[in-house]
Amino acid sequence: MEKFIFEQTTLFSEDIIALLKSTVFVMPNWKWGVLAIALSVGFVLRPLIQFILKEIKKHNPFIKKYPKSFSAYLLNQKIEHPTAWLLVIFFWFGIGDAITLTGKFEVYYNHFLRGLVAIYVIRLLYYCVDAMSNVFADMAAKTESTYDDQLVPFASKTLKVLVVVLGVLIALQSFGLNVMSLLAGLGLGGLALALAAQDTAANLFGSITILFDHPFKVGDWVKVKDMEGTVEEIGFRSTRIRTFYNSVITIPNAMMAKETIDNMGIRPFRRIRQILGLTYETPPEKIEQFCDQVRYMIKQHPKVNPDTVTVNFNNYNASSLDVLVNFHLQVFTGAEELQHQQAVFVEILKIAASMEVDFAYPTQTVYHKKGEAVPPTF
Repeated sequence: MEKFIFEQTTLFSEDIIALLKSTVFVMPNWKWGVLAIALSVGFVLRPLIQFILKEIKKHNPFIKKYPKSFSAYLLNQKIEHPTAWLLVIFFWFGIGDAITLTGKFEVYYNHFLRGLVAIYVIRLLYYCVDAMSNVFADMAAKTESTYDDQLVPFASKTLKVLVVVLGVLIALQSFGLNVMSLLAGLGLGGLALALAAQDTAANLFGSITILFDHPFKVGDWVKVKDMEGTVEEIGFRSTRIRTFYNSVITIPNAMMAKETIDNMGIRPFRRIRQILGLTYETPPEKIEQFCDQVRYMIKQHPKVNPDTVTVNFNNYNASSLDVLVNFHLQVFTGAEELQHQQAVFVEILKIAASMEVDFAYPTQTVYHKKGEAVPPTF
């Protein structure tokens, strides 16, 4: 090819031809020139290719026709950036083969380009995992089970980690490093790394235990030790819980796997218990009528389990006659529980007002005997 180039052109003088043929830094100057032009053209073409790919993607009717497909999810991500770089890198590979690079420079050139290919292939595979996760998430949303809803994000994160780790190993291999020998040669360093990562491994196995045992799921209201809130995310290393103060608690999964977890979110019924203190001036007949009306009203509530309703006068308190009100609501969220509890409590107030039943509050009667000093009470 070199002979063809210089024998077919008459545009260069013999001095220029001699200069181009002369070797500087292991290659003739003309190869350095072609390589520099190719690299410049590649950097100019890359944004142009990216723009063209973006326009093609924007006007692709497949995305609008099948918005929930793998291809649509993949195309909706920024795949044009790594794709444009890969096309430019393959162009540089072709130029390198065309001008026949030689020596160690060819080895370094090819290793460098292979490393770039590995980086952008990793990025494309990362986008593919995201698209696949969206497809499986849509499928999981259609099922009644919540187990697959938790499994899809965990599997997605696992695949992403595998893609990155394998991609890095392949990139190292492309630079001429023997990865297997490198891993085998870690020796004591590998042992030290394993000891340092034992907590991470424990948390990972804790994550697996949570996913397969599923003591709770995302969205459940749980209590762990003195921590309480709604599960927001189950990750590799930890579980995030949104407290009722709107803060986020991050609990290692190793701890979650061995602690006692009180899952308040899976209760089929939620217990409501309240003590109503009536004044001592309330006649016995009125107490009985009040209890009967409150009991009947609660049993008529559509969310109350009528078999669990208890409304009875059960205690002589220091300043009140106590009526125990106990029932269970068939609700699944804290907001529903509070809403229906309020409705029941408001009806109790209406019944008390209509019957002229007064609720007691802490009182104290002091008897003063005339002529005697009464010590002050603190």
